[in-house]
Amino acid sequence: MKDEMVVVPAVMRTLNIIEALFASAEPKSLNELSRELEIPTASLFRIMKNLASREYVTVLEGPPVRYTIGHKPFRLVTGYQNRTDRKHVIKPVMQELTDRTNQTAQYAVFQNGQFIYTEQALSAAELNVLAQLYMPLEVNSSAGAKVILANQREEVREQYLAGITLHKRTARTIDDMDVLRKELALTKKRGYGMDDEEFTAGIGCMAVPVFDGEGQCTAALGVTGYIEEYRNPENFEYIKRCLFEAAGELMKKLN
Repeated sequence: MKDEMVVVPAVMRTLNIIEALFASAEPKSLNELSRELEIPTASLFRIMKNLASREYVTVLEGPPVRYTIGHKPFRLVTGYQNRTDRKHVIKPVMQELTDRTNQTAQYAVFQNGQFIYTEQALSAAELNVLAQLYMPLEVNSSAGAKVILANQREEVREQYLAGITLHKRTARTIDDMDVLRKELALTKKRGYGMDDEEFTAGIGCMAVPVFDGEGQCTAALGVTGYIEEYRNPENFEYIKRCLFEAAGELMKKLN
């Protein structure tokens, strides 16, 4: 049995105000909005004060004082469109990477204090090593997380490390903070990160940084496959080259 929707009057009024201002070609006064939406002026004034403080509405001095839609909704829409556009750019590059390496490709970001995969592309191989999208990644067992954290400012890196516990998933998982710091330093120096059977026995991953136009590492592009594919020196160098080329192409398209 589905839960019945609970109507919250203040929320409904707020949404009605925003929709009315979006639909209006002209700014509206408090009295006009009150009559149109059947909201008492005292209640309406309090809502408008809150909406104005968050830039959802813009206050135009009077007399009379009038209101129009603010900048915030447009910024939200632009942000959504940018994320959608980025996906259309990222996914084809990832698919080409999987075609070249015959491995699963993943795109990792650092978001709300967590490392997560937001995109994944499967290869034509009979078996693909899949990752769960939008699930938190542990920095001691994820090549992508290592790459992103290694390329952050020291204070950001140390603040993150101070707030985590290192869980040992396999015999090869790093569970010593000093060893992890050395691994992060090595990752930054050589330009790529590795998961050497640290998340799952028999599975390896390599990832490289993706920088924005200001030189900040905002993401990591990686591939995942069976560890034997990384044990072969020639294949290792080939995968690394493919990754750097794909990341370079991504940065040209995104920046």
